[in-house]
Amino acid sequence: MKTGKILCIAACLLISGCGIFAPDKAKPEAAKPTLRLTLLPQEPLSVGHATTVLLKLNDMTSRTLMTDDMLEVKHTKKLHLLVIDPSFRDYQHIHPQPTATPGIYIFSFTPKRPGGYRAWADVTPVFTGKQEYDMADLGAPKGAGVTKTESHESTVDGYHFTLSFDSAPVAGGESMGSITITDKNGEPVKNLEPVMGAFAHIVGFYDDYRTIVHVHPMGAEPQNDSDRGGPDLSFHLEPSKAAFIKLYAQVKINGKEIFTPFGVNVGKGS
Repeated sequence: MKTGKILCIAACLLISGCGIFAPDKAKPEAAKPTLRLTLLPQEPLSVGHATTVLLKLNDMTSRTLMTDDMLEVKHTKKLHLLVIDPSFRDYQHIHPQPTATPGIYIFSFTPKRPGGYRAWADVTPVFTGKQEYDMADLGAPKGAGVTKTESHESTVDGYHFTLSFDSAPVAGGESMGSITITDKNGEPVKNLEPVMGAFAHIVGFYDDYRTIVHVHPMGAEPQNDSDRGGPDLSFHLEPSKAAFIKLYAQVKINGKEIFTPFGVNVGKGS
């Protein structure tokens, strides 16, 4: 009964526009945001403890509450929520689900680090047809900032990931990136499984903690669950400005999703 009352009160706050977490305007690599993201945790964030969070998206012009039919499906989902702490050490890719109340979504979030987090809703409104990122905070993000260390190699769960570029990334330029995956024996990994309609999701967070990019590998995307990819993942990176970017490659191997971090320094353009 108590939980039901909390959810009901929270839903009323969200619908009325009285959510307590007011997002700042993001500076995305995609379209200028047209929606406002509001997040309402049902209890304070606690390391290792699952917290229920309610979510809504409002049209910033009409203040209309966006319902599920107002969002396009992109890579098997209508709403991708990209969440990370200020140190850029704990990145989570979450998919909130619609509740019985139209326009109100719900998800469970378990922080691995103390303090608050920042979240970006990666969505494509039907009325614009353009991908955008809408930003809001979970709690109050604070603490040590990101360590700006260039890193093009990473080993996670026994798999080795190597990142390379055909030319050094610079602001306003375009670089072709490639990630190669090998196993503990140095053998190429050719059994990447589909994850949200792609063989990888590559997400980059700029050191201003406000700008984000979300891309997918080039080439044919999987059409069936039985399709496999690897060992190379190629993608375009077109940085909007000089910065340090924490880049995460999300892949799925043997039924397990793996998040692999890299550090990329973007130079000034000519």
